Amino acid sequence: MLSFNDKKVLSVKILMSLILMCISILTFAQQDLTVSQFNAITEQVEELKKTDLSLSLKKLTPFESQLDNLNTEQKLIYFKLLSEIYIEQNKYTTALKSVNEGLKVAKDLTSPSILISEILYLKGFAYESLEDMPQATKEYKKGLDIADSLHNKVQIAAGLINLGAIAYLTGDYERSLVLLHDAFNIAIQTDDEELKGTVNTELGIVYSHLVEDEQSMAYYQQSYVHFKKAGMLLAAHNSLNNIAINHIYNQNYQQAIEVFNTIITESNKDSPSDGMYTVYTGMSWAHLSKEDSNPEAAYEYLLMAKQYLQFTEKQNYKMQYLVDEANVLYQLERYDEVLESIDKFEQLMLESKDISLVKRQNYTYLIEVKASVFNKKKLFQKAYETQTRVIELTNKLYENEDNRSIAEVRLRLEAEQADKTNKRLHSQQELYEGNLLQAKKESEQQRFFLIISALIALAFAWVLIKLIQSQHKLKVASSIDSLTGVKNRRSVMKKSQQAFKVAQAKATSLSILMIDVDHFKKINDSLGHSSGDKVLAQVAKLGESMMRKSDIYGRLGGEEFLVCLPKSNLSAACEIGERLRANIAKHSWQFGGLDTVTVSIGVASLDGDIDLLTLIKRADEQLYHAKASGRNKVCG
Repeated sequence: MLSFNDKKVLSVKILMSLILMCISILTFAQQDLTVSQFNAITEQVEELKKTDLSLSLKKLTPFESQLDNLNTEQKLIYFKLLSEIYIEQNKYTTALKSVNEGLKVAKDLTSPSILISEILYLKGFAYESLEDMPQATKEYKKGLDIADSLHNKVQIAAGLINLGAIAYLTGDYERSLVLLHDAFNIAIQTDDEELKGTVNTELGIVYSHLVEDEQSMAYYQQSYVHFKKAGMLLAAHNSLNNIAINHIYNQNYQQAIEVFNTIITESNKDSPSDGMYTVYTGMSWAHLSKEDSNPEAAYEYLLMAKQYLQFTEKQNYKMQYLVDEANVLYQLERYDEVLESIDKFEQLMLESKDISLVKRQNYTYLIEVKASVFNKKKLFQKAYETQTRVIELTNKLYENEDNRSIAEVRLRLEAEQADKTNKRLHSQQELYEGNLLQAKKESEQQRFFLIISALIALAFAWVLIKLIQSQHKLKVASSIDSLTGVKNRRSVMKKSQQAFKVAQAKATSLSILMIDVDHFKKINDSLGHSSGDKVLAQVAKLGESMMRKSDIYGRLGGEEFLVCLPKSNLSAACEIGERLRANIAKHSWQFGGLDTVTVSIGVASLDGDIDLLTLIKRADEQLYHAKASGRNKVCG
C-alpha cells in the first residue's frame, strides 16, 4: 500500500502530465490556427498594399515570430509580400535583406516555383532603384529563366518589362522597344490589369525619351485606365504623374498643374516618398515655366519636395533636386545660393559610381549656369574661364556618343517598317505574277482578257504614279519657299520647335540666328523687284551652303531669314553668324550694277526660355541692335 508521500508524488506526476498534454494540445491548435489564418491574411494584404501600405505591413508582421509554423511556400509568400511593401515604401536596402531571406528559404523547395521568379524580380528592382544596373540585369534574367521554364506568360512578360526598362535606362532604346512590345503582345492576351498597366507605363517612358509625345501620352493614359481597373491607387497616381510631366514637355503647364493637384488631393500617408518628390518638383517646374512665371511659388514647391528627399535611397533624385534648386534660385537672383547648390552637385558627382549621360548633361548645364552667375556678379574673368569649360564639357559629352542615338533609333525603326512594307508588296507582286503565269498556261483563250487587264493595270499604275508625284510636289510646295528654295516659314518654325523641345529635354545648347538683308527696300526701289528677288535667292543659297546637316535654315518672309543651330552655344553661333555675314558681304553680284549686299544678324542662345518664340524674340532684339549700330554686323 502506498504511503501518503508516495501518493503525493504520484499525484504531482499525473498533474504535470496533464499540464504538458494541455500545453501540447494548445500549441498544436495554435499551429493549425496560424496555418489556416495565413492564406486569408495574405489575400487581405494583397488588396491592402494597393492603397494602404502601413496597414498591410501591420497585418503581415505578426507572422515574423511564427515563421517556423509555416511551410516553405507560405514562407516564400511572406517574404515576397514583405519585399513588395518595402519597395513601394522606397526602402530598397531593407527590401534586399527581405528578398535574400526569401531566397534562402527557396533552397528547401524540391522543384522550381514561380514565387522564386517574382522574388528575383523584386531583388532586381531594388538593385535598379539603387542604380546598380549590371546586378539588376542579372537578377531579372534569372527570374525570366525560371518563368520561361515554367511557361508562365504573366511572369515572362514581367521579366521582359524589367529588362526593357534597363535597356532604356542605359540608352539602348531600340532593344527596349523590342522587349517592351513583346511584353505588350503577351499582356493583351491576359486578364492581368496590373501587367497591362505596367507595360503601358514603360512604353510611355520610352516614347517620351524618343520625343514621340502623342504616343507617349496615349500609353500613359492607357496605363492609368488599367491601374484604376485593378484598384491600384498608388500605381494610378504614378501614371498621372507621367501624364503631367508629358504636359510639361508640351508646354501645357496649367494642365500639368491640374493633374499634379489631383495626385496631391488623393495622396495619403502611404503615398511613396519618391512619387511625391516627383510631384512637387513637377509643380515647381510648371510654375516656373508657365507664361506668368512664378519663381516664388516654384521655390515653395521645391522646398515641399525636399522634405521627401530624406526618405529616398535614389542618388539621382538628390542630384536632380540640386539642378532644379539652382535653376529656381537663379530666377530669384539668389546667386550665392546658386553657387552653393552647384558645389553640392559637383561633390555628389565625385561620389557617384555611375556617371550616366543624363548626369553629365546636367553637370554641363550647371557649369553653364555658373558662368552666367559669374557674369551677373561682374566676375568676367571667372565667367570667361567657366564658359570655356562649358565648351569643353559639351564637346566631350558628344564625342563618344553611342551610335544608337535617339535620332538614329527612330530612323532605323522607320527604315525597318518601310523594309517590311516593301517585302510585303514584293511578295504580293510575286503572287500576282505567279497567278498571271498560271492563267496563261491554263488557256490561250484568256489572253485577250489578260491583255485588257494588263492595260487597265498599267493605266491604274500610271494614275497612281501621277498621284504620288502630285502628293510629293504638294508636300515639297508646302514646306519650301518657292522664291529662294529654302524652307518656308511654316517648315522652319515646325522643325525649330522640335529641336527646341529636344534641347530642353536633354539640357543641351541651342541658338537662333535672325538675318535681315540691309537696305532691301532701297534695292527694290532702285533696281526693281525682280533684282530684289534675285538678291534674296542668292542670300538664301549662300547661307544654305554654309549650314551643317543638323542646322535648320529658312525664310521667315520678306527679307528675313531664320537659322536654328542645335548643340551650338552663344559663342559658336556668333562665329557662324560672322562667317555668314562676311561671306555675303564679299560676294560679287553680277546684275543690275549692284556692288555689295550686306546683312545684319541677331543671335540668342537657349537660357531658361520657356518656349521657342521667347528665344526668337531675344534674337530679334539683337538684330535690332545690329541694325541700330550701323548694319552689316552680328550682335549676340
